[in-house]
Order: sequence, then C-alpha cells, then structure tokens
Amino acid sequence: MIPRWLLLVSFSSALLPAQTPVFHADTNLQTIAVRVTDKRGVLVPALPVSAFALLEDGRPQKIAFFGAERQPISLAILIDTSRSMDFGGKLARARAMLAPIVRRSHADDEIFVMAFTDRAGAFVPISPTERGAPIPIVKVGQGGSALYDAVATALCRMRTASNLRQAIVVLTDGVDEHSRLKLAQLLQLISSSRPQVFLIGFYDQPEYQILRESHKTVTIAGLREIDNPLYAFDRLAKESGAEAFFPRSDKDLEKTLNQIYTRLQAQYTLAYYPRRVDIPHRIDVRVKQKGVNVSARVRIAPADTTIFRATGCEVSAKEHPFPWESRLTIGPGGARTYHEDFSNPQSGWPNFRFYPATRSKAHYISGGYEIYRFGVPAAMAPPAENEIALSADTAIAAYGPWWKNFRATLLFESQSYAPGSSAGLVTSVNEGGYYALLVTAGSSGKQALFSFVKGTWNGTRLPLIRWTALPAFDHPGKIRTLSVESRDGHILLQIDGKPAGTVYATGFGGGLVGFGVFGDSRALIRDLRVQDLL
Repeated sequence: MIPRWLLLVSFSSALLPAQTPVFHADTNLQTIAVRVTDKRGVLVPALPVSAFALLEDGRPQKIAFFGAERQPISLAILIDTSRSMDFGGKLARARAMLAPIVRRSHADDEIFVMAFTDRAGAFVPISPTERGAPIPIVKVGQGGSALYDAVATALCRMRTASNLRQAIVVLTDGVDEHSRLKLAQLLQLISSSRPQVFLIGFYDQPEYQILRESHKTVTIAGLREIDNPLYAFDRLAKESGAEAFFPRSDKDLEKTLNQIYTRLQAQYTLAYYPRRVDIPHRIDVRVKQKGVNVSARVRIAPADTTIFRATGCEVSAKEHPFPWESRLTIGPGGARTYHEDFSNPQSGWPNFRFYPATRSKAHYISGGYEIYRFGVPAAMAPPAENEIALSADTAIAAYGPWWKNFRATLLFESQSYAPGSSAGLVTSVNEGGYYALLVTAGSSGKQALFSFVKGTWNGTRLPLIRWTALPAFDHPGKIRTLSVESRDGHILLQIDGKPAGTVYATGFGGGLVGFGVFGDSRALIRDLRVQDLL
C-alpha cells in the first residue's frame, strides 16, 4: 500500500461555530472538491456545511472537515514539451498564458511544474519569490507523449503535498502514444488519489475535427490504435471531479486557464473518513437547495500498489512492460538490440484485418507479418517514377523502442499490384514524418528498382535517391534484405548485403522503425532487427 499524505495539517475554516479543527491528513481521510452552480452555470458561494450531504455507497457520512472559503492549494502544472508543441510557437504561448495564473497564487499555495514527452521530467517547485519569472521548463525525452504515465507520476509526487486541496492541470496538443499504463489503470489511480485532474487538449482545427469524427479509439501514424483524447480526457477529468477542455484558439486557451483558476478558488472542500480503505466506494455529494447542480468525484478506490517502482514515482517497467520489451536485449555499454520474428501475435504490432481509412491490412500471419494496401482510387494512384507522390496511398506500421543512431535490417518479400507501387523498410517514424528505403518492379515487371524517400504526414514524399535499377537478374518478388544505418544524419543503405547509396539528411531526428507499402502492394515481413550505434 502506498502511504498517502502522512502530514499534520491545520485549517482555519470553521467546521462548527467557535471551533478551529486540526486534522491528521492520514491514509483514511478522503477529501472531495465540490463545485456548486445554478441553472445558468454561475458558481453558488457561501453555502454552510448544513447544506451538504455526503453519502458513501448510499449511506450518509459525517463530514469531518468543511471549507467554504478560499483554501490553500497544491497545484501541479504538467506541460507537454514534445516536438509538436514547438510548431507555431504553441509552447511559448502556453507558457506566457500560464504565467499570470502562477503570479496570482497566494504565498501559502504550493506550485509545481513538470515537463513531459515520452517520459516525465523533474517535479520543480516554484517558490513565492520565483512566481513573477517565466515558468521554468526543461524539455525531456525524445518524442511523442506518455501522458498517462506523466499524470500517474504527478499523482505520486503529490502524495507529499502540504495542502488538503490539490489539483493537477495538464496541457498537451498530443495523444497518449507511449505510456505503460492503460486508461483503466490511470482511472483507478485517480480514484485512489486526492488531486483533481484538469486536462487541456490544445489541438489545431483539422486535428480536432478528425478526433471528433472518430470513435473511442483513433489510429495514428504507424497504424497504431490509441485512445481518442476527446473521450479519454473527459473520463479522466470526471473521475477526479474536474473537467476536460479543448480550446480552439489562443483566446480560448487563455479563457480556459482562467476558468480553471476561478473554479479552484471557488470550490468547496469536504473531507470524511471512509468505513474501509481496502475496497472501492461510490460517492454522492448532495446540496439541500433547489435549482443547483453539484460536480464532484463519484467514487474512491484503494491504491494499486503495482504501479510505481519501489524507489520512486516512475511507473514500474517490471510490472507494466511494453509488449516489445520481451524482444529487447541490452548488451555491453547499454547498447540495445530489438529482434522481432513475429512468431508471437502478442508482441505488440498492429493486428487488424482491414482498416478502412487507408484500405489496408496489417496483421500477424503464420511465419511472419503481413501488411497489405489495396484498392487505391485512380486519383491516388502512384505517380510516374521520380515524381513526388502523395502520401494518401501509404500504409506504414511502426512500433517498438525509439531510435536515434541505429542499424535496422528487414527481411521481407513483396508484391506490387499496380505500376509504381512499392514496399520496404521505414525508419525515423515520428510526428514529423519518416524515411523509407523502397523496392518496386520496373515498367517491364522483370527488374527491381529501389528508391530512398523522405515522407511527411501532410501529403508529400520527396525522393532523396530516385528510382535506381538493381541488377537485371534481380527479380522484384524475391526475398530480400534491406538495411539502413543512420548516425547523426549520415545514412548508409544496403540491399541484399550490397551498398545501395549514401545520404545526408536531417530534420526528423529519432523515431520508430517499421515497414510500409505504398500504392497497391503486399509485403510479407520475415524478420526485423534494430541495434543501437553507440
């Protein structure tokens, strides 16, 4: 059992007239932030404790503490610092809008800031004398977001917060791609923790529209299916009695931040001692006044003791491994080797028979893994050789660890069903794009060609090596080996053990490794191996 808030806390708000209660915020004391509004959504202030009823599993409970006036708050601000937040200056603008919230805090408030990408950064306290300066943000990690893990880490670090009222505000323009925890596990953790969790999804209009038109899950680059944040953020926030926001502009974001700040200042705080702390409970807060709406968390649950490492607040890799970690070995000097032969359908690669958005299949089969793209409309047909191609005809599967300097080798065979279609090894897959070493059949269908391209998700593939013929006797459909070695932008290509070219290309940095088909093609993947170059 993770200990929670073993602190002595003194409060000045009255429980009863002429009383000044002092409480031990021990593992049994459960606090609940409560928001009361009228039918117009306006906050209802100055209600007495007698106006409230708190029920646990339908049974009335004694309110051990009641705060109606402003209470000191412990607030953690989590900021996504992944690459996409730098596009268009989102990160800088968000920091500027958060600064007034921090400056307006009171001296008895606790303020923390934590940056995150695919990992959580330091949990930095901001003292009262530092709150007039720009918010300190040290970028961490490599790419993409592990939002669930970051929220879990912040909840863990808030265990030692001094104030009874606690909140976490998360600002991101991404989706959860890299967390060890699943949505259900984080919901369980939130229900066993004190802070409210407010989530802000700051998406561009096209991104927001795609998410709105999707279901509970959405497929992202690499054919990976993840939780739709419009759904997931709302569930996470409501679990803690908070709210999720999706501002569409800088003005909306500034308004959202002010709404959260006002709500934190105006909420009521109730606390009680649950009958048992080892079982979940349903919570119901009621107000004895007509025409009001009450917002509060609706359940509490015992803590999951398997989430964190024994020595800190990092999510336990042992208890919550990624599927690909079973295929990863660590050699001398820390060099990693990832070897996937696709013999185990539980090793984590996309596994679906048909994905309508790209008219593709990507799934495990006996003896390997198949990725198949078919039925490209004529308007999307691949262009003639050496022209820039639209990426609408692309199906890429990418998974596993993140790589910066590496050597990747793919053993596969492919078939092309339309002129110009191709398949091959795809590297450095991230939110900016990818590189791809591709093989296709020539116009005669009797000779293989290769090309190396730089692709982006906004619609282009730029050839860095244009289509080049392999030896005439090299049949297009043979089992072949593609190899890409990348070190600080210097890229060496090999096909079937023979040098195929050298390229210097920057801009994407690190990313995932995988494979893809372009146009009407099928690829049967036999083996994938990726190694660190230290």
